[in-house]
Amino acid sequence: MRDAILLTLLLVAAPQALQAQRPPVAEHRGDIFLYWGYNRAGYSRSDIHFKGPGYAFTLHHVEARDRPSPFNASLYFDPATITLPQYNYRLGWFFRDRWSLSLGMDHMKYVMVSGQQVRMDGHVDAQRSAQYAMEDGSREVVLDPGLLTYEHSDGLNLLSLDVDRYDALWKSRNGRHALHFFEGLHAGPVIPRTDVRLFGEGINNKFHVAGFGIGAQAGLHLDLFRHVFLRATGKAGWVDMPDVLTTGTSADRARQHFWFWQYAVVVGGQFRLYRCADR
Repeated sequence: MRDAILLTLLLVAAPQALQAQRPPVAEHRGDIFLYWGYNRAGYSRSDIHFKGPGYAFTLHHVEARDRPSPFNASLYFDPATITLPQYNYRLGWFFRDRWSLSLGMDHMKYVMVSGQQVRMDGHVDAQRSAQYAMEDGSREVVLDPGLLTYEHSDGLNLLSLDVDRYDALWKSRNGRHALHFFEGLHAGPVIPRTDVRLFGEGINNKFHVAGFGIGAQAGLHLDLFRHVFLRATGKAGWVDMPDVLTTGTSADRARQHFWFWQYAVVVGGQFRLYRCADR
């Protein structure tokens, strides 16, 4: 998490050093763009609160990781399987030369680390679990499948509206290639599909609006031949999910919040939607 924050700060500072020799900004106003790519993600530890008939408890400082798919050309480039890895897609519009609005999905995967030891506070009735029954109190537990498996692996889906500002770093003499630094903000609902087994009971739930995410991003955008681009993005933010589905019954719920970071590499295309009258 610290390394991701330092990288984001460096990205923000970089264009300021080049401001004196910054070339003219590319004429993007009126362009639309779309892209597809893949990401890696990381998460802060979080407290997860579980509540339902016969239990109400909190697991403290739970560690989780992403689940990247090993690179395989047939997996990443076959249209039938490209949605299995951790992917990003987005459709956007340049309403000014330096500004864009876009809507898209960041499909991350959040997987609780099995075998970790954490503190458990709360109560569990013996009718719900004889092994983990406890009155209101605290105990150390190991997160194994007998107690809990918990993952937003299909996935931790952030549907966000992004606004970004672009600053030119370089432009080719013929104007067909350009490099930009961009920074912006994002916000939107989090729609996970959560796979849970609590006390041995659970399902892979349906997609469900569990909360929201908000944060910031920065990166580099390389225009190639006017209509193709490559983009590398670092993103960090906050996810708050007060309504996570667990065992599949309406009375069983969980809630959590945590920081996340992500970096993604995407390829896309951009096209002129309309020609501006002042050009």
